[in-house]
Amino acid sequence: MHILYQRLATLINGEDPDTTEYHIASVMTENIDHIVEYSIGETAKLCNVSKSTISKFVRSLGFEDYTDFKWAAMGEQKKEIYTRDGSTINITDFICQNGVNTYIDVLTRDIWHLFEAADFRKIDALVRDIHEYKRIAAFGEVYSETAALNLQYKMSLYRKFVYTTIDDMKQTQYIRNADKDTLLVIFSNTGRYISMYTRLEGCPRKKCFDETKAKVILITSNWEMAGDKRVDDCLFLEYSDKVQNHPILYQLLIEQIALRYQQIYGFPQETIEKNK
Repeated sequence: MHILYQRLATLINGEDPDTTEYHIASVMTENIDHIVEYSIGETAKLCNVSKSTISKFVRSLGFEDYTDFKWAAMGEQKKEIYTRDGSTINITDFICQNGVNTYIDVLTRDIWHLFEAADFRKIDALVRDIHEYKRIAAFGEVYSETAALNLQYKMSLYRKFVYTTIDDMKQTQYIRNADKDTLLVIFSNTGRYISMYTRLEGCPRKKCFDETKAKVILITSNWEMAGDKRVDDCLFLEYSDKVQNHPILYQLLIEQIALRYQQIYGFPQETIEKNK
């Protein structure tokens, strides 16, 4: 998912359907493959609003002006290809090329590898941090953000609130302003989330991790990130094959985190019952 579509989808998810912003974002989403061909006047006509409204709208999405917005629209015309080291392949393409049964074999190996090779010492350390820190946030991009959302839900069972948002601009602001009493759990298969805005034109350098005072725990498959000074510790995922199974492995790792949290700290409701 490229940055323009992601920001439009984020806005639609957060706005009431009867607002002007929802209407503009919906029209742009429906015409995402052609919006790059339109002038600001043509886009305004398409959305049945004024040019000044479109200008204000694109700035609210984080673009400098309509020209910057159109550069982002150009990216939507390209097929998105995710690579870790140039040799990986996404799940859908792998199944198309090799069939479901072959994919199930690969996934089974990866799942067994996750449970057998997991660093339980680091999992326990993360569990202690989640228990002790006053503020916790979890972020990622696209599939990695779904892992952050899953962590938020899982930890709510233990009365631990984990902040997250799919809005990339709010993520950056939160990271930059986070203080020493904040724990940041970052899901990034390649680790690039720490270094760059991969979905912005030219992949500009990301500075918010240089500025944050929070403790940063990175969940990644990139072992080189262990030496990154912006990261306090890494929890590593390992693949047994080249298929990008990290969205599934993230969820299973979160189950391991929840399991250890429950084994160590139990349920708050159980503690309340015992104290009655």
